Amino acid sequence: MTRFTKTALGLASSLWLFSAQMAGAQTLQPVRFGVDAYTTGSQIWVAKEKGFFEKEGIDPQITTFATGVEAIDALLIGRADMAVGLDFPIVSRIQGGKLTVLAGIFHSTPGFHKLVVSNEIKEAKDLVGKKLGIAAGTAQHLVTMKYLEENGIAEDKVEIVGFTSLLEIVASLRSGRIDAAFVWADGTQKSIDGGERYVLTDDAAAKRNSSAYIAAQTDFTEKHPELTVATLRALNEASAFITANKDEAAAIIAKNTRAPRDTVRELLDYNEFALALTDYERRGFQEVADFLVKTKSQPVTFETGVNPKYLKEAAPDLVKLDN
Repeated sequence: MTRFTKTALGLASSLWLFSAQMAGAQTLQPVRFGVDAYTTGSQIWVAKEKGFFEKEGIDPQITTFATGVEAIDALLIGRADMAVGLDFPIVSRIQGGKLTVLAGIFHSTPGFHKLVVSNEIKEAKDLVGKKLGIAAGTAQHLVTMKYLEENGIAEDKVEIVGFTSLLEIVASLRSGRIDAAFVWADGTQKSIDGGERYVLTDDAAAKRNSSAYIAAQTDFTEKHPELTVATLRALNEASAFITANKDEAAAIIAKNTRAPRDTVRELLDYNEFALALTDYERRGFQEVADFLVKTKSQPVTFETGVNPKYLKEAAPDLVKLDN
């Protein structure tokens, strides 16, 4: 075999390998995800970094928003195909059929939200006549209302002040614009720095089931059912990885969100990361729906807002719903 022939064969082989690699890359299907800047998108970041999405033929295109509320709103306006959010913002936006809940993605254990109050407030009844901050339309909003209800305080006995972000709530606590608010993550320490405020209690006192969900544009799930199922398989694998490797998972999430690694690691302990559709998710969903009815929102139910068929196909043992 001549040198020319060897060179030609080598080039042909290289071109074939390059073409095969390109063809393989082109088989990845894009899915646009919306997540917040903390831990609601944990499984999504891990699935990307550990190759679980790629294994399922998915090219994840991830956009980080300031809050889970903004991520869910991105679904409604077509800027994302799927997004993760806590139950309150998802349930309050699911009317009209544009969104479909695919699965619960994690449970928040009690203690995630801390009630920071000014020093003169010693117990719940001292909140009467005070200004309370809420992150309007978020899970924190519902926690605040449930806490007042559990302590026999009518909403008209306090002044509710709405904000759009944790940063605004913390700044307003520190400036004295508000007297109390449930805060979370690194907002807790920032709120009590200076000694003029302290943590009175946490969200366990609100006595509610809290979950986060992975939701999708209904149109996307109907057009791409196999891709929807593949996404859930990848997220299920990521859930198992987080449970077994919290330190590495925290490093991955912190790198992608630019949140402090120590804060992320602590938040991982407050959440149980696992895909599920059980009666726990149903109760939490219905609790939000019942609250929304009181605010004159259009009624919505677990049965009309959640479609379990995709999770049943991806991981049948994770769907455990009583009739």
